[in-house]
Amino acid sequence: MSHFRLIIFDLDGTLVDSFPGIRLGLNLALDEFGRPPVDLAWVRRHVGLGARRLIAAAAGDGVGTDDLMARFRHHYDEVLCENSPPFPGTEEVLRELARNHTLAVASNKPIHWVEKLVAHHGWMPLMAAVEGPERAGAHKPDPSMVAKILATTGYDTTEAILVGDMPVDAETGRRAGVSVIGISTGAATAETLREAGCLKVLENISELPRLLERGFKHGKI
Repeated sequence: MSHFRLIIFDLDGTLVDSFPGIRLGLNLALDEFGRPPVDLAWVRRHVGLGARRLIAAAAGDGVGTDDLMARFRHHYDEVLCENSPPFPGTEEVLRELARNHTLAVASNKPIHWVEKLVAHHGWMPLMAAVEGPERAGAHKPDPSMVAKILATTGYDTTEAILVGDMPVDAETGRRAGVSVIGISTGAATAETLREAGCLKVLENISELPRLLERGFKHGKI
């Protein structure tokens, strides 16, 4: 029988399409410094390892990372909720899974934005834990976030699965001792996620409940 009882979700690129909001907030900040805007393809290539790395890549010569970060934070805080829509089916999937599983979020996004976005979409009551790098003390792929969620919920590694859209999620799972399901709605291709070590790779989140149900019936995913 399938032993996965805890499902830990990444946020950006997994539950929500956060790229338009990040692009808008960053371009508003870049415009203040006379820097050219970035496109969605650039954002997709640079998300996932924390906001500071994103901002450092965008700053270029002549713009301080701290200055650009401050303006990005200001603008992004104003636009992220309305410009980070859930992927199709996310709402239904979370509510279906919450009936028989414990759900959590582990994101490299600053925790106040994680909580703001999860609350905006009405998912906070569905989550047993919502973690970000500040609380865990490290960004993924460090396993601290996953370890903290396991400690909070009381599950062990064999009962948990991590769902994410990037190789960093696969590496996080490997280092935490937790299996990973990849979803190719984010920055990485299905092939990249398979090569990174994901147990399975789905085209979209709507496939997740049936995958878990088949695993429960047949003893494996």
